[in-house]
Amino acid sequence: MSEELATVVAIDGQHAWVECERRSACSGCHQQSNCGTGTVAKAFPLQAQRLRVALTIEVSVGQQVRLGIPQASILQGAALVYVLPLFCLLAGALLGQLWLAPLLSAGEGVTILSCLLGGLIGFSLVRYFSNRLDQGAYGPRMLGVVLPTRHLS
Repeated sequence: MSEELATVVAIDGQHAWVECERRSACSGCHQQSNCGTGTVAKAFPLQAQRLRVALTIEVSVGQQVRLGIPQASILQGAALVYVLPLFCLLAGALLGQLWLAPLLSAGEGVTILSCLLGGLIGFSLVRYFSNRLDQGAYGPRMLGVVLPTRHLS
């Protein structure tokens, strides 16, 4: 399970609005001063990302909570976003090269257009499926409240 800390900013019925600070992947690397990607990451300010999460525990505004997303959801989402468009792009190219180009007695232009059309269909399918995914299984879940530490004196 991938976990992140978030702050509750509002409560709306059975859901809470939480904010997570968006971090760059370069923030933990020791080579960030010598890396071009690290320099670009420093140039853009980090912004908080606001999410709507189902209430599974009692929280109040201002509390920090732990959010979690199952690893299987991350892998399935990555497959949907990356593999499906690539598969459709290649299928369009093969369809154009092996079927449309000989049928129309055309050259590479038909293959290129069918490849682009396949990619467009792939991205359209990603949009269609991502709007219909069950947010309960693929979305973040509240795992618990982060309690403030007490100082002993």
